[in-house]
Amino acid sequence: MITRRRISTIALAVVCAAVPLTTFSVSAAQAGTSGTAGFGPTRCINIGNGDLCATGIPGSPAGYDAAYAKRAGSALTARFHLQCQNGFRRSDNGAFSISAGQRRSFVFSVGNQGSCQVVMQDITNNQNFHSAWVQP
Repeated sequence: MITRRRISTIALAVVCAAVPLTTFSVSAAQAGTSGTAGFGPTRCINIGNGDLCATGIPGSPAGYDAAYAKRAGSALTARFHLQCQNGFRRSDNGAFSISAGQRRSFVFSVGNQGSCQVVMQDITNNQNFHSAWVQP
């Protein structure tokens, strides 16, 4: 009985130790700016107080990921818009607030619209910022 409990305790400890390592490895792999499993390359531009990024998402359903990582400056209210070279346009689900040290993102599940870019509308400062063009 004592041997079974000890083996069970050891097995449980090994599983608990392995799970965080697996989770960390997946997160670290997805943090890169090159393509990861299921995603196209991420292209970011520095807009002064943070990075505006766009990623093409291939497959079914294809789409585009918009992301803004704010590093400095005052809090602001913004929106994401997607505009494509084929004339397709779409807006996110509404304005969001963001402060320094935060990241916000939105996935446009719109299928493959070809080459598209993200437009971040800074409502607070009445400015628009454009990402690089990406494809799924």
